[in-house]
Amino acid sequence: MVVLALAVSYLELYFEFREGLWDLEGQSIAVQVQNLRASIVSGTGPPRLELPRSLQEFYARPDALNGYQLLSADGTVLESGGFPAPYLPLPVTQGGGQIVMQRENDALSGNRIMAATLELEDVNGPYWLRVLRNLEDAESLVAQLLLSAWGELYWQIALLLIGVVSVVVVTVRSSLRPLRAVSRQASMLSLSRLDERLHTQNLPRELVPLVQAVNASLDRLEVDYRVQREFTANAAHELRTPLATLRARLEARLSAQELGDIALEIEQLARLVEQLLCLARLESQEQFQYAAFDAHAVALEVARELAPVALESEHYVTAATPDASVPAHGNATLTRLVFRNLIENAIQYTPAGTSITVSAGSGTVIIADDGPGIAAHAAASLFERFRRGPNASGVGAGLGLAIAKCIMERQGGRLSVDANAARGARFVMEFHKPV
Repeated sequence: MVVLALAVSYLELYFEFREGLWDLEGQSIAVQVQNLRASIVSGTGPPRLELPRSLQEFYARPDALNGYQLLSADGTVLESGGFPAPYLPLPVTQGGGQIVMQRENDALSGNRIMAATLELEDVNGPYWLRVLRNLEDAESLVAQLLLSAWGELYWQIALLLIGVVSVVVVTVRSSLRPLRAVSRQASMLSLSRLDERLHTQNLPRELVPLVQAVNASLDRLEVDYRVQREFTANAAHELRTPLATLRARLEARLSAQELGDIALEIEQLARLVEQLLCLARLESQEQFQYAAFDAHAVALEVARELAPVALESEHYVTAATPDASVPAHGNATLTRLVFRNLIENAIQYTPAGTSITVSAGSGTVIIADDGPGIAAHAAASLFERFRRGPNASGVGAGLGLAIAKCIMERQGGRLSVDANAARGARFVMEFHKPV
């Protein structure tokens, strides 16, 4: 568009310059008419011209662009010199002693010709004096002048082009700045921030309907998501009491041997209900109480609580850095659930004789084991909901790691699995430090 605008401007400049040059040509030949008029000799016979030497040489050039004619009243050429145009018609209007300008095409050569004609009169009657100019060469003269001007104005035109392009780039970038801001805002939307909407401030009017349609879609998604989440929470809450009642009645009427797998199934179902309730709370807008606490001390406390369970299945829980401290800011009760899920998973997914180690780093707590480890293809989907490993045993629904990851992110921390562990599985928890 910029190049096209410059091309149009150049053409407009060309035609304006050509018209101006033709005006100068007209003034020039009008002056020649007056000079030739002073050389007219009239008497009893037809008028004639006695040109001075300078004018004779001027009109005698081989490539003369100029010519003159002395014409009778009916247009008969009485005398001529220089550029010939014998078939050029006389002016339609009478000059009344004023020079009449013509721009005609020569009937013989087809050349465009400019003529300045003056009507004169002597004792024999009226006659005409005319000066001619060939405009075809005037075209080439315009081109030469413009090319010369291009050579002189090359740097100025180049700077003008750079300036125009710079203005266009700055204008486009500034007009797209609100759109980039909306794009950044859209990239930050997530399930935990469904209440946020894209702003329309300073956006181009053409994009406002699109952003409003996206916001309307987000409104519908938020409503549907809240309904689904509330249904899950309500269903889990309503199931807790019947499950507890069912378990109590079965234990009262049947012995442990008679219960058999029924007790295991009830325990698994109760655990699933508790995990669903926990997920519903984490994904809700409920505000948890956050405070400063020692994450490593909480991890060691959970490890001591689970030590008897680990020993029953011939697992060993040890503290690699018992005196270390990891200051953190968050909810200690929720963090206990993270450590419990990780240690219970290590007990459940590793063979007997495996050692489980709790250690501390710079702002991190690490729970590792020396079991078979986690396959590379399984690590990518490890934190997905209802995802259980192929060697899983006992109760569980595959929600423990998903809940642990959600808790860490809710507190501004991060839970990840170390894919470069030399042996076994190694989970790293990075905590948000207190201010």
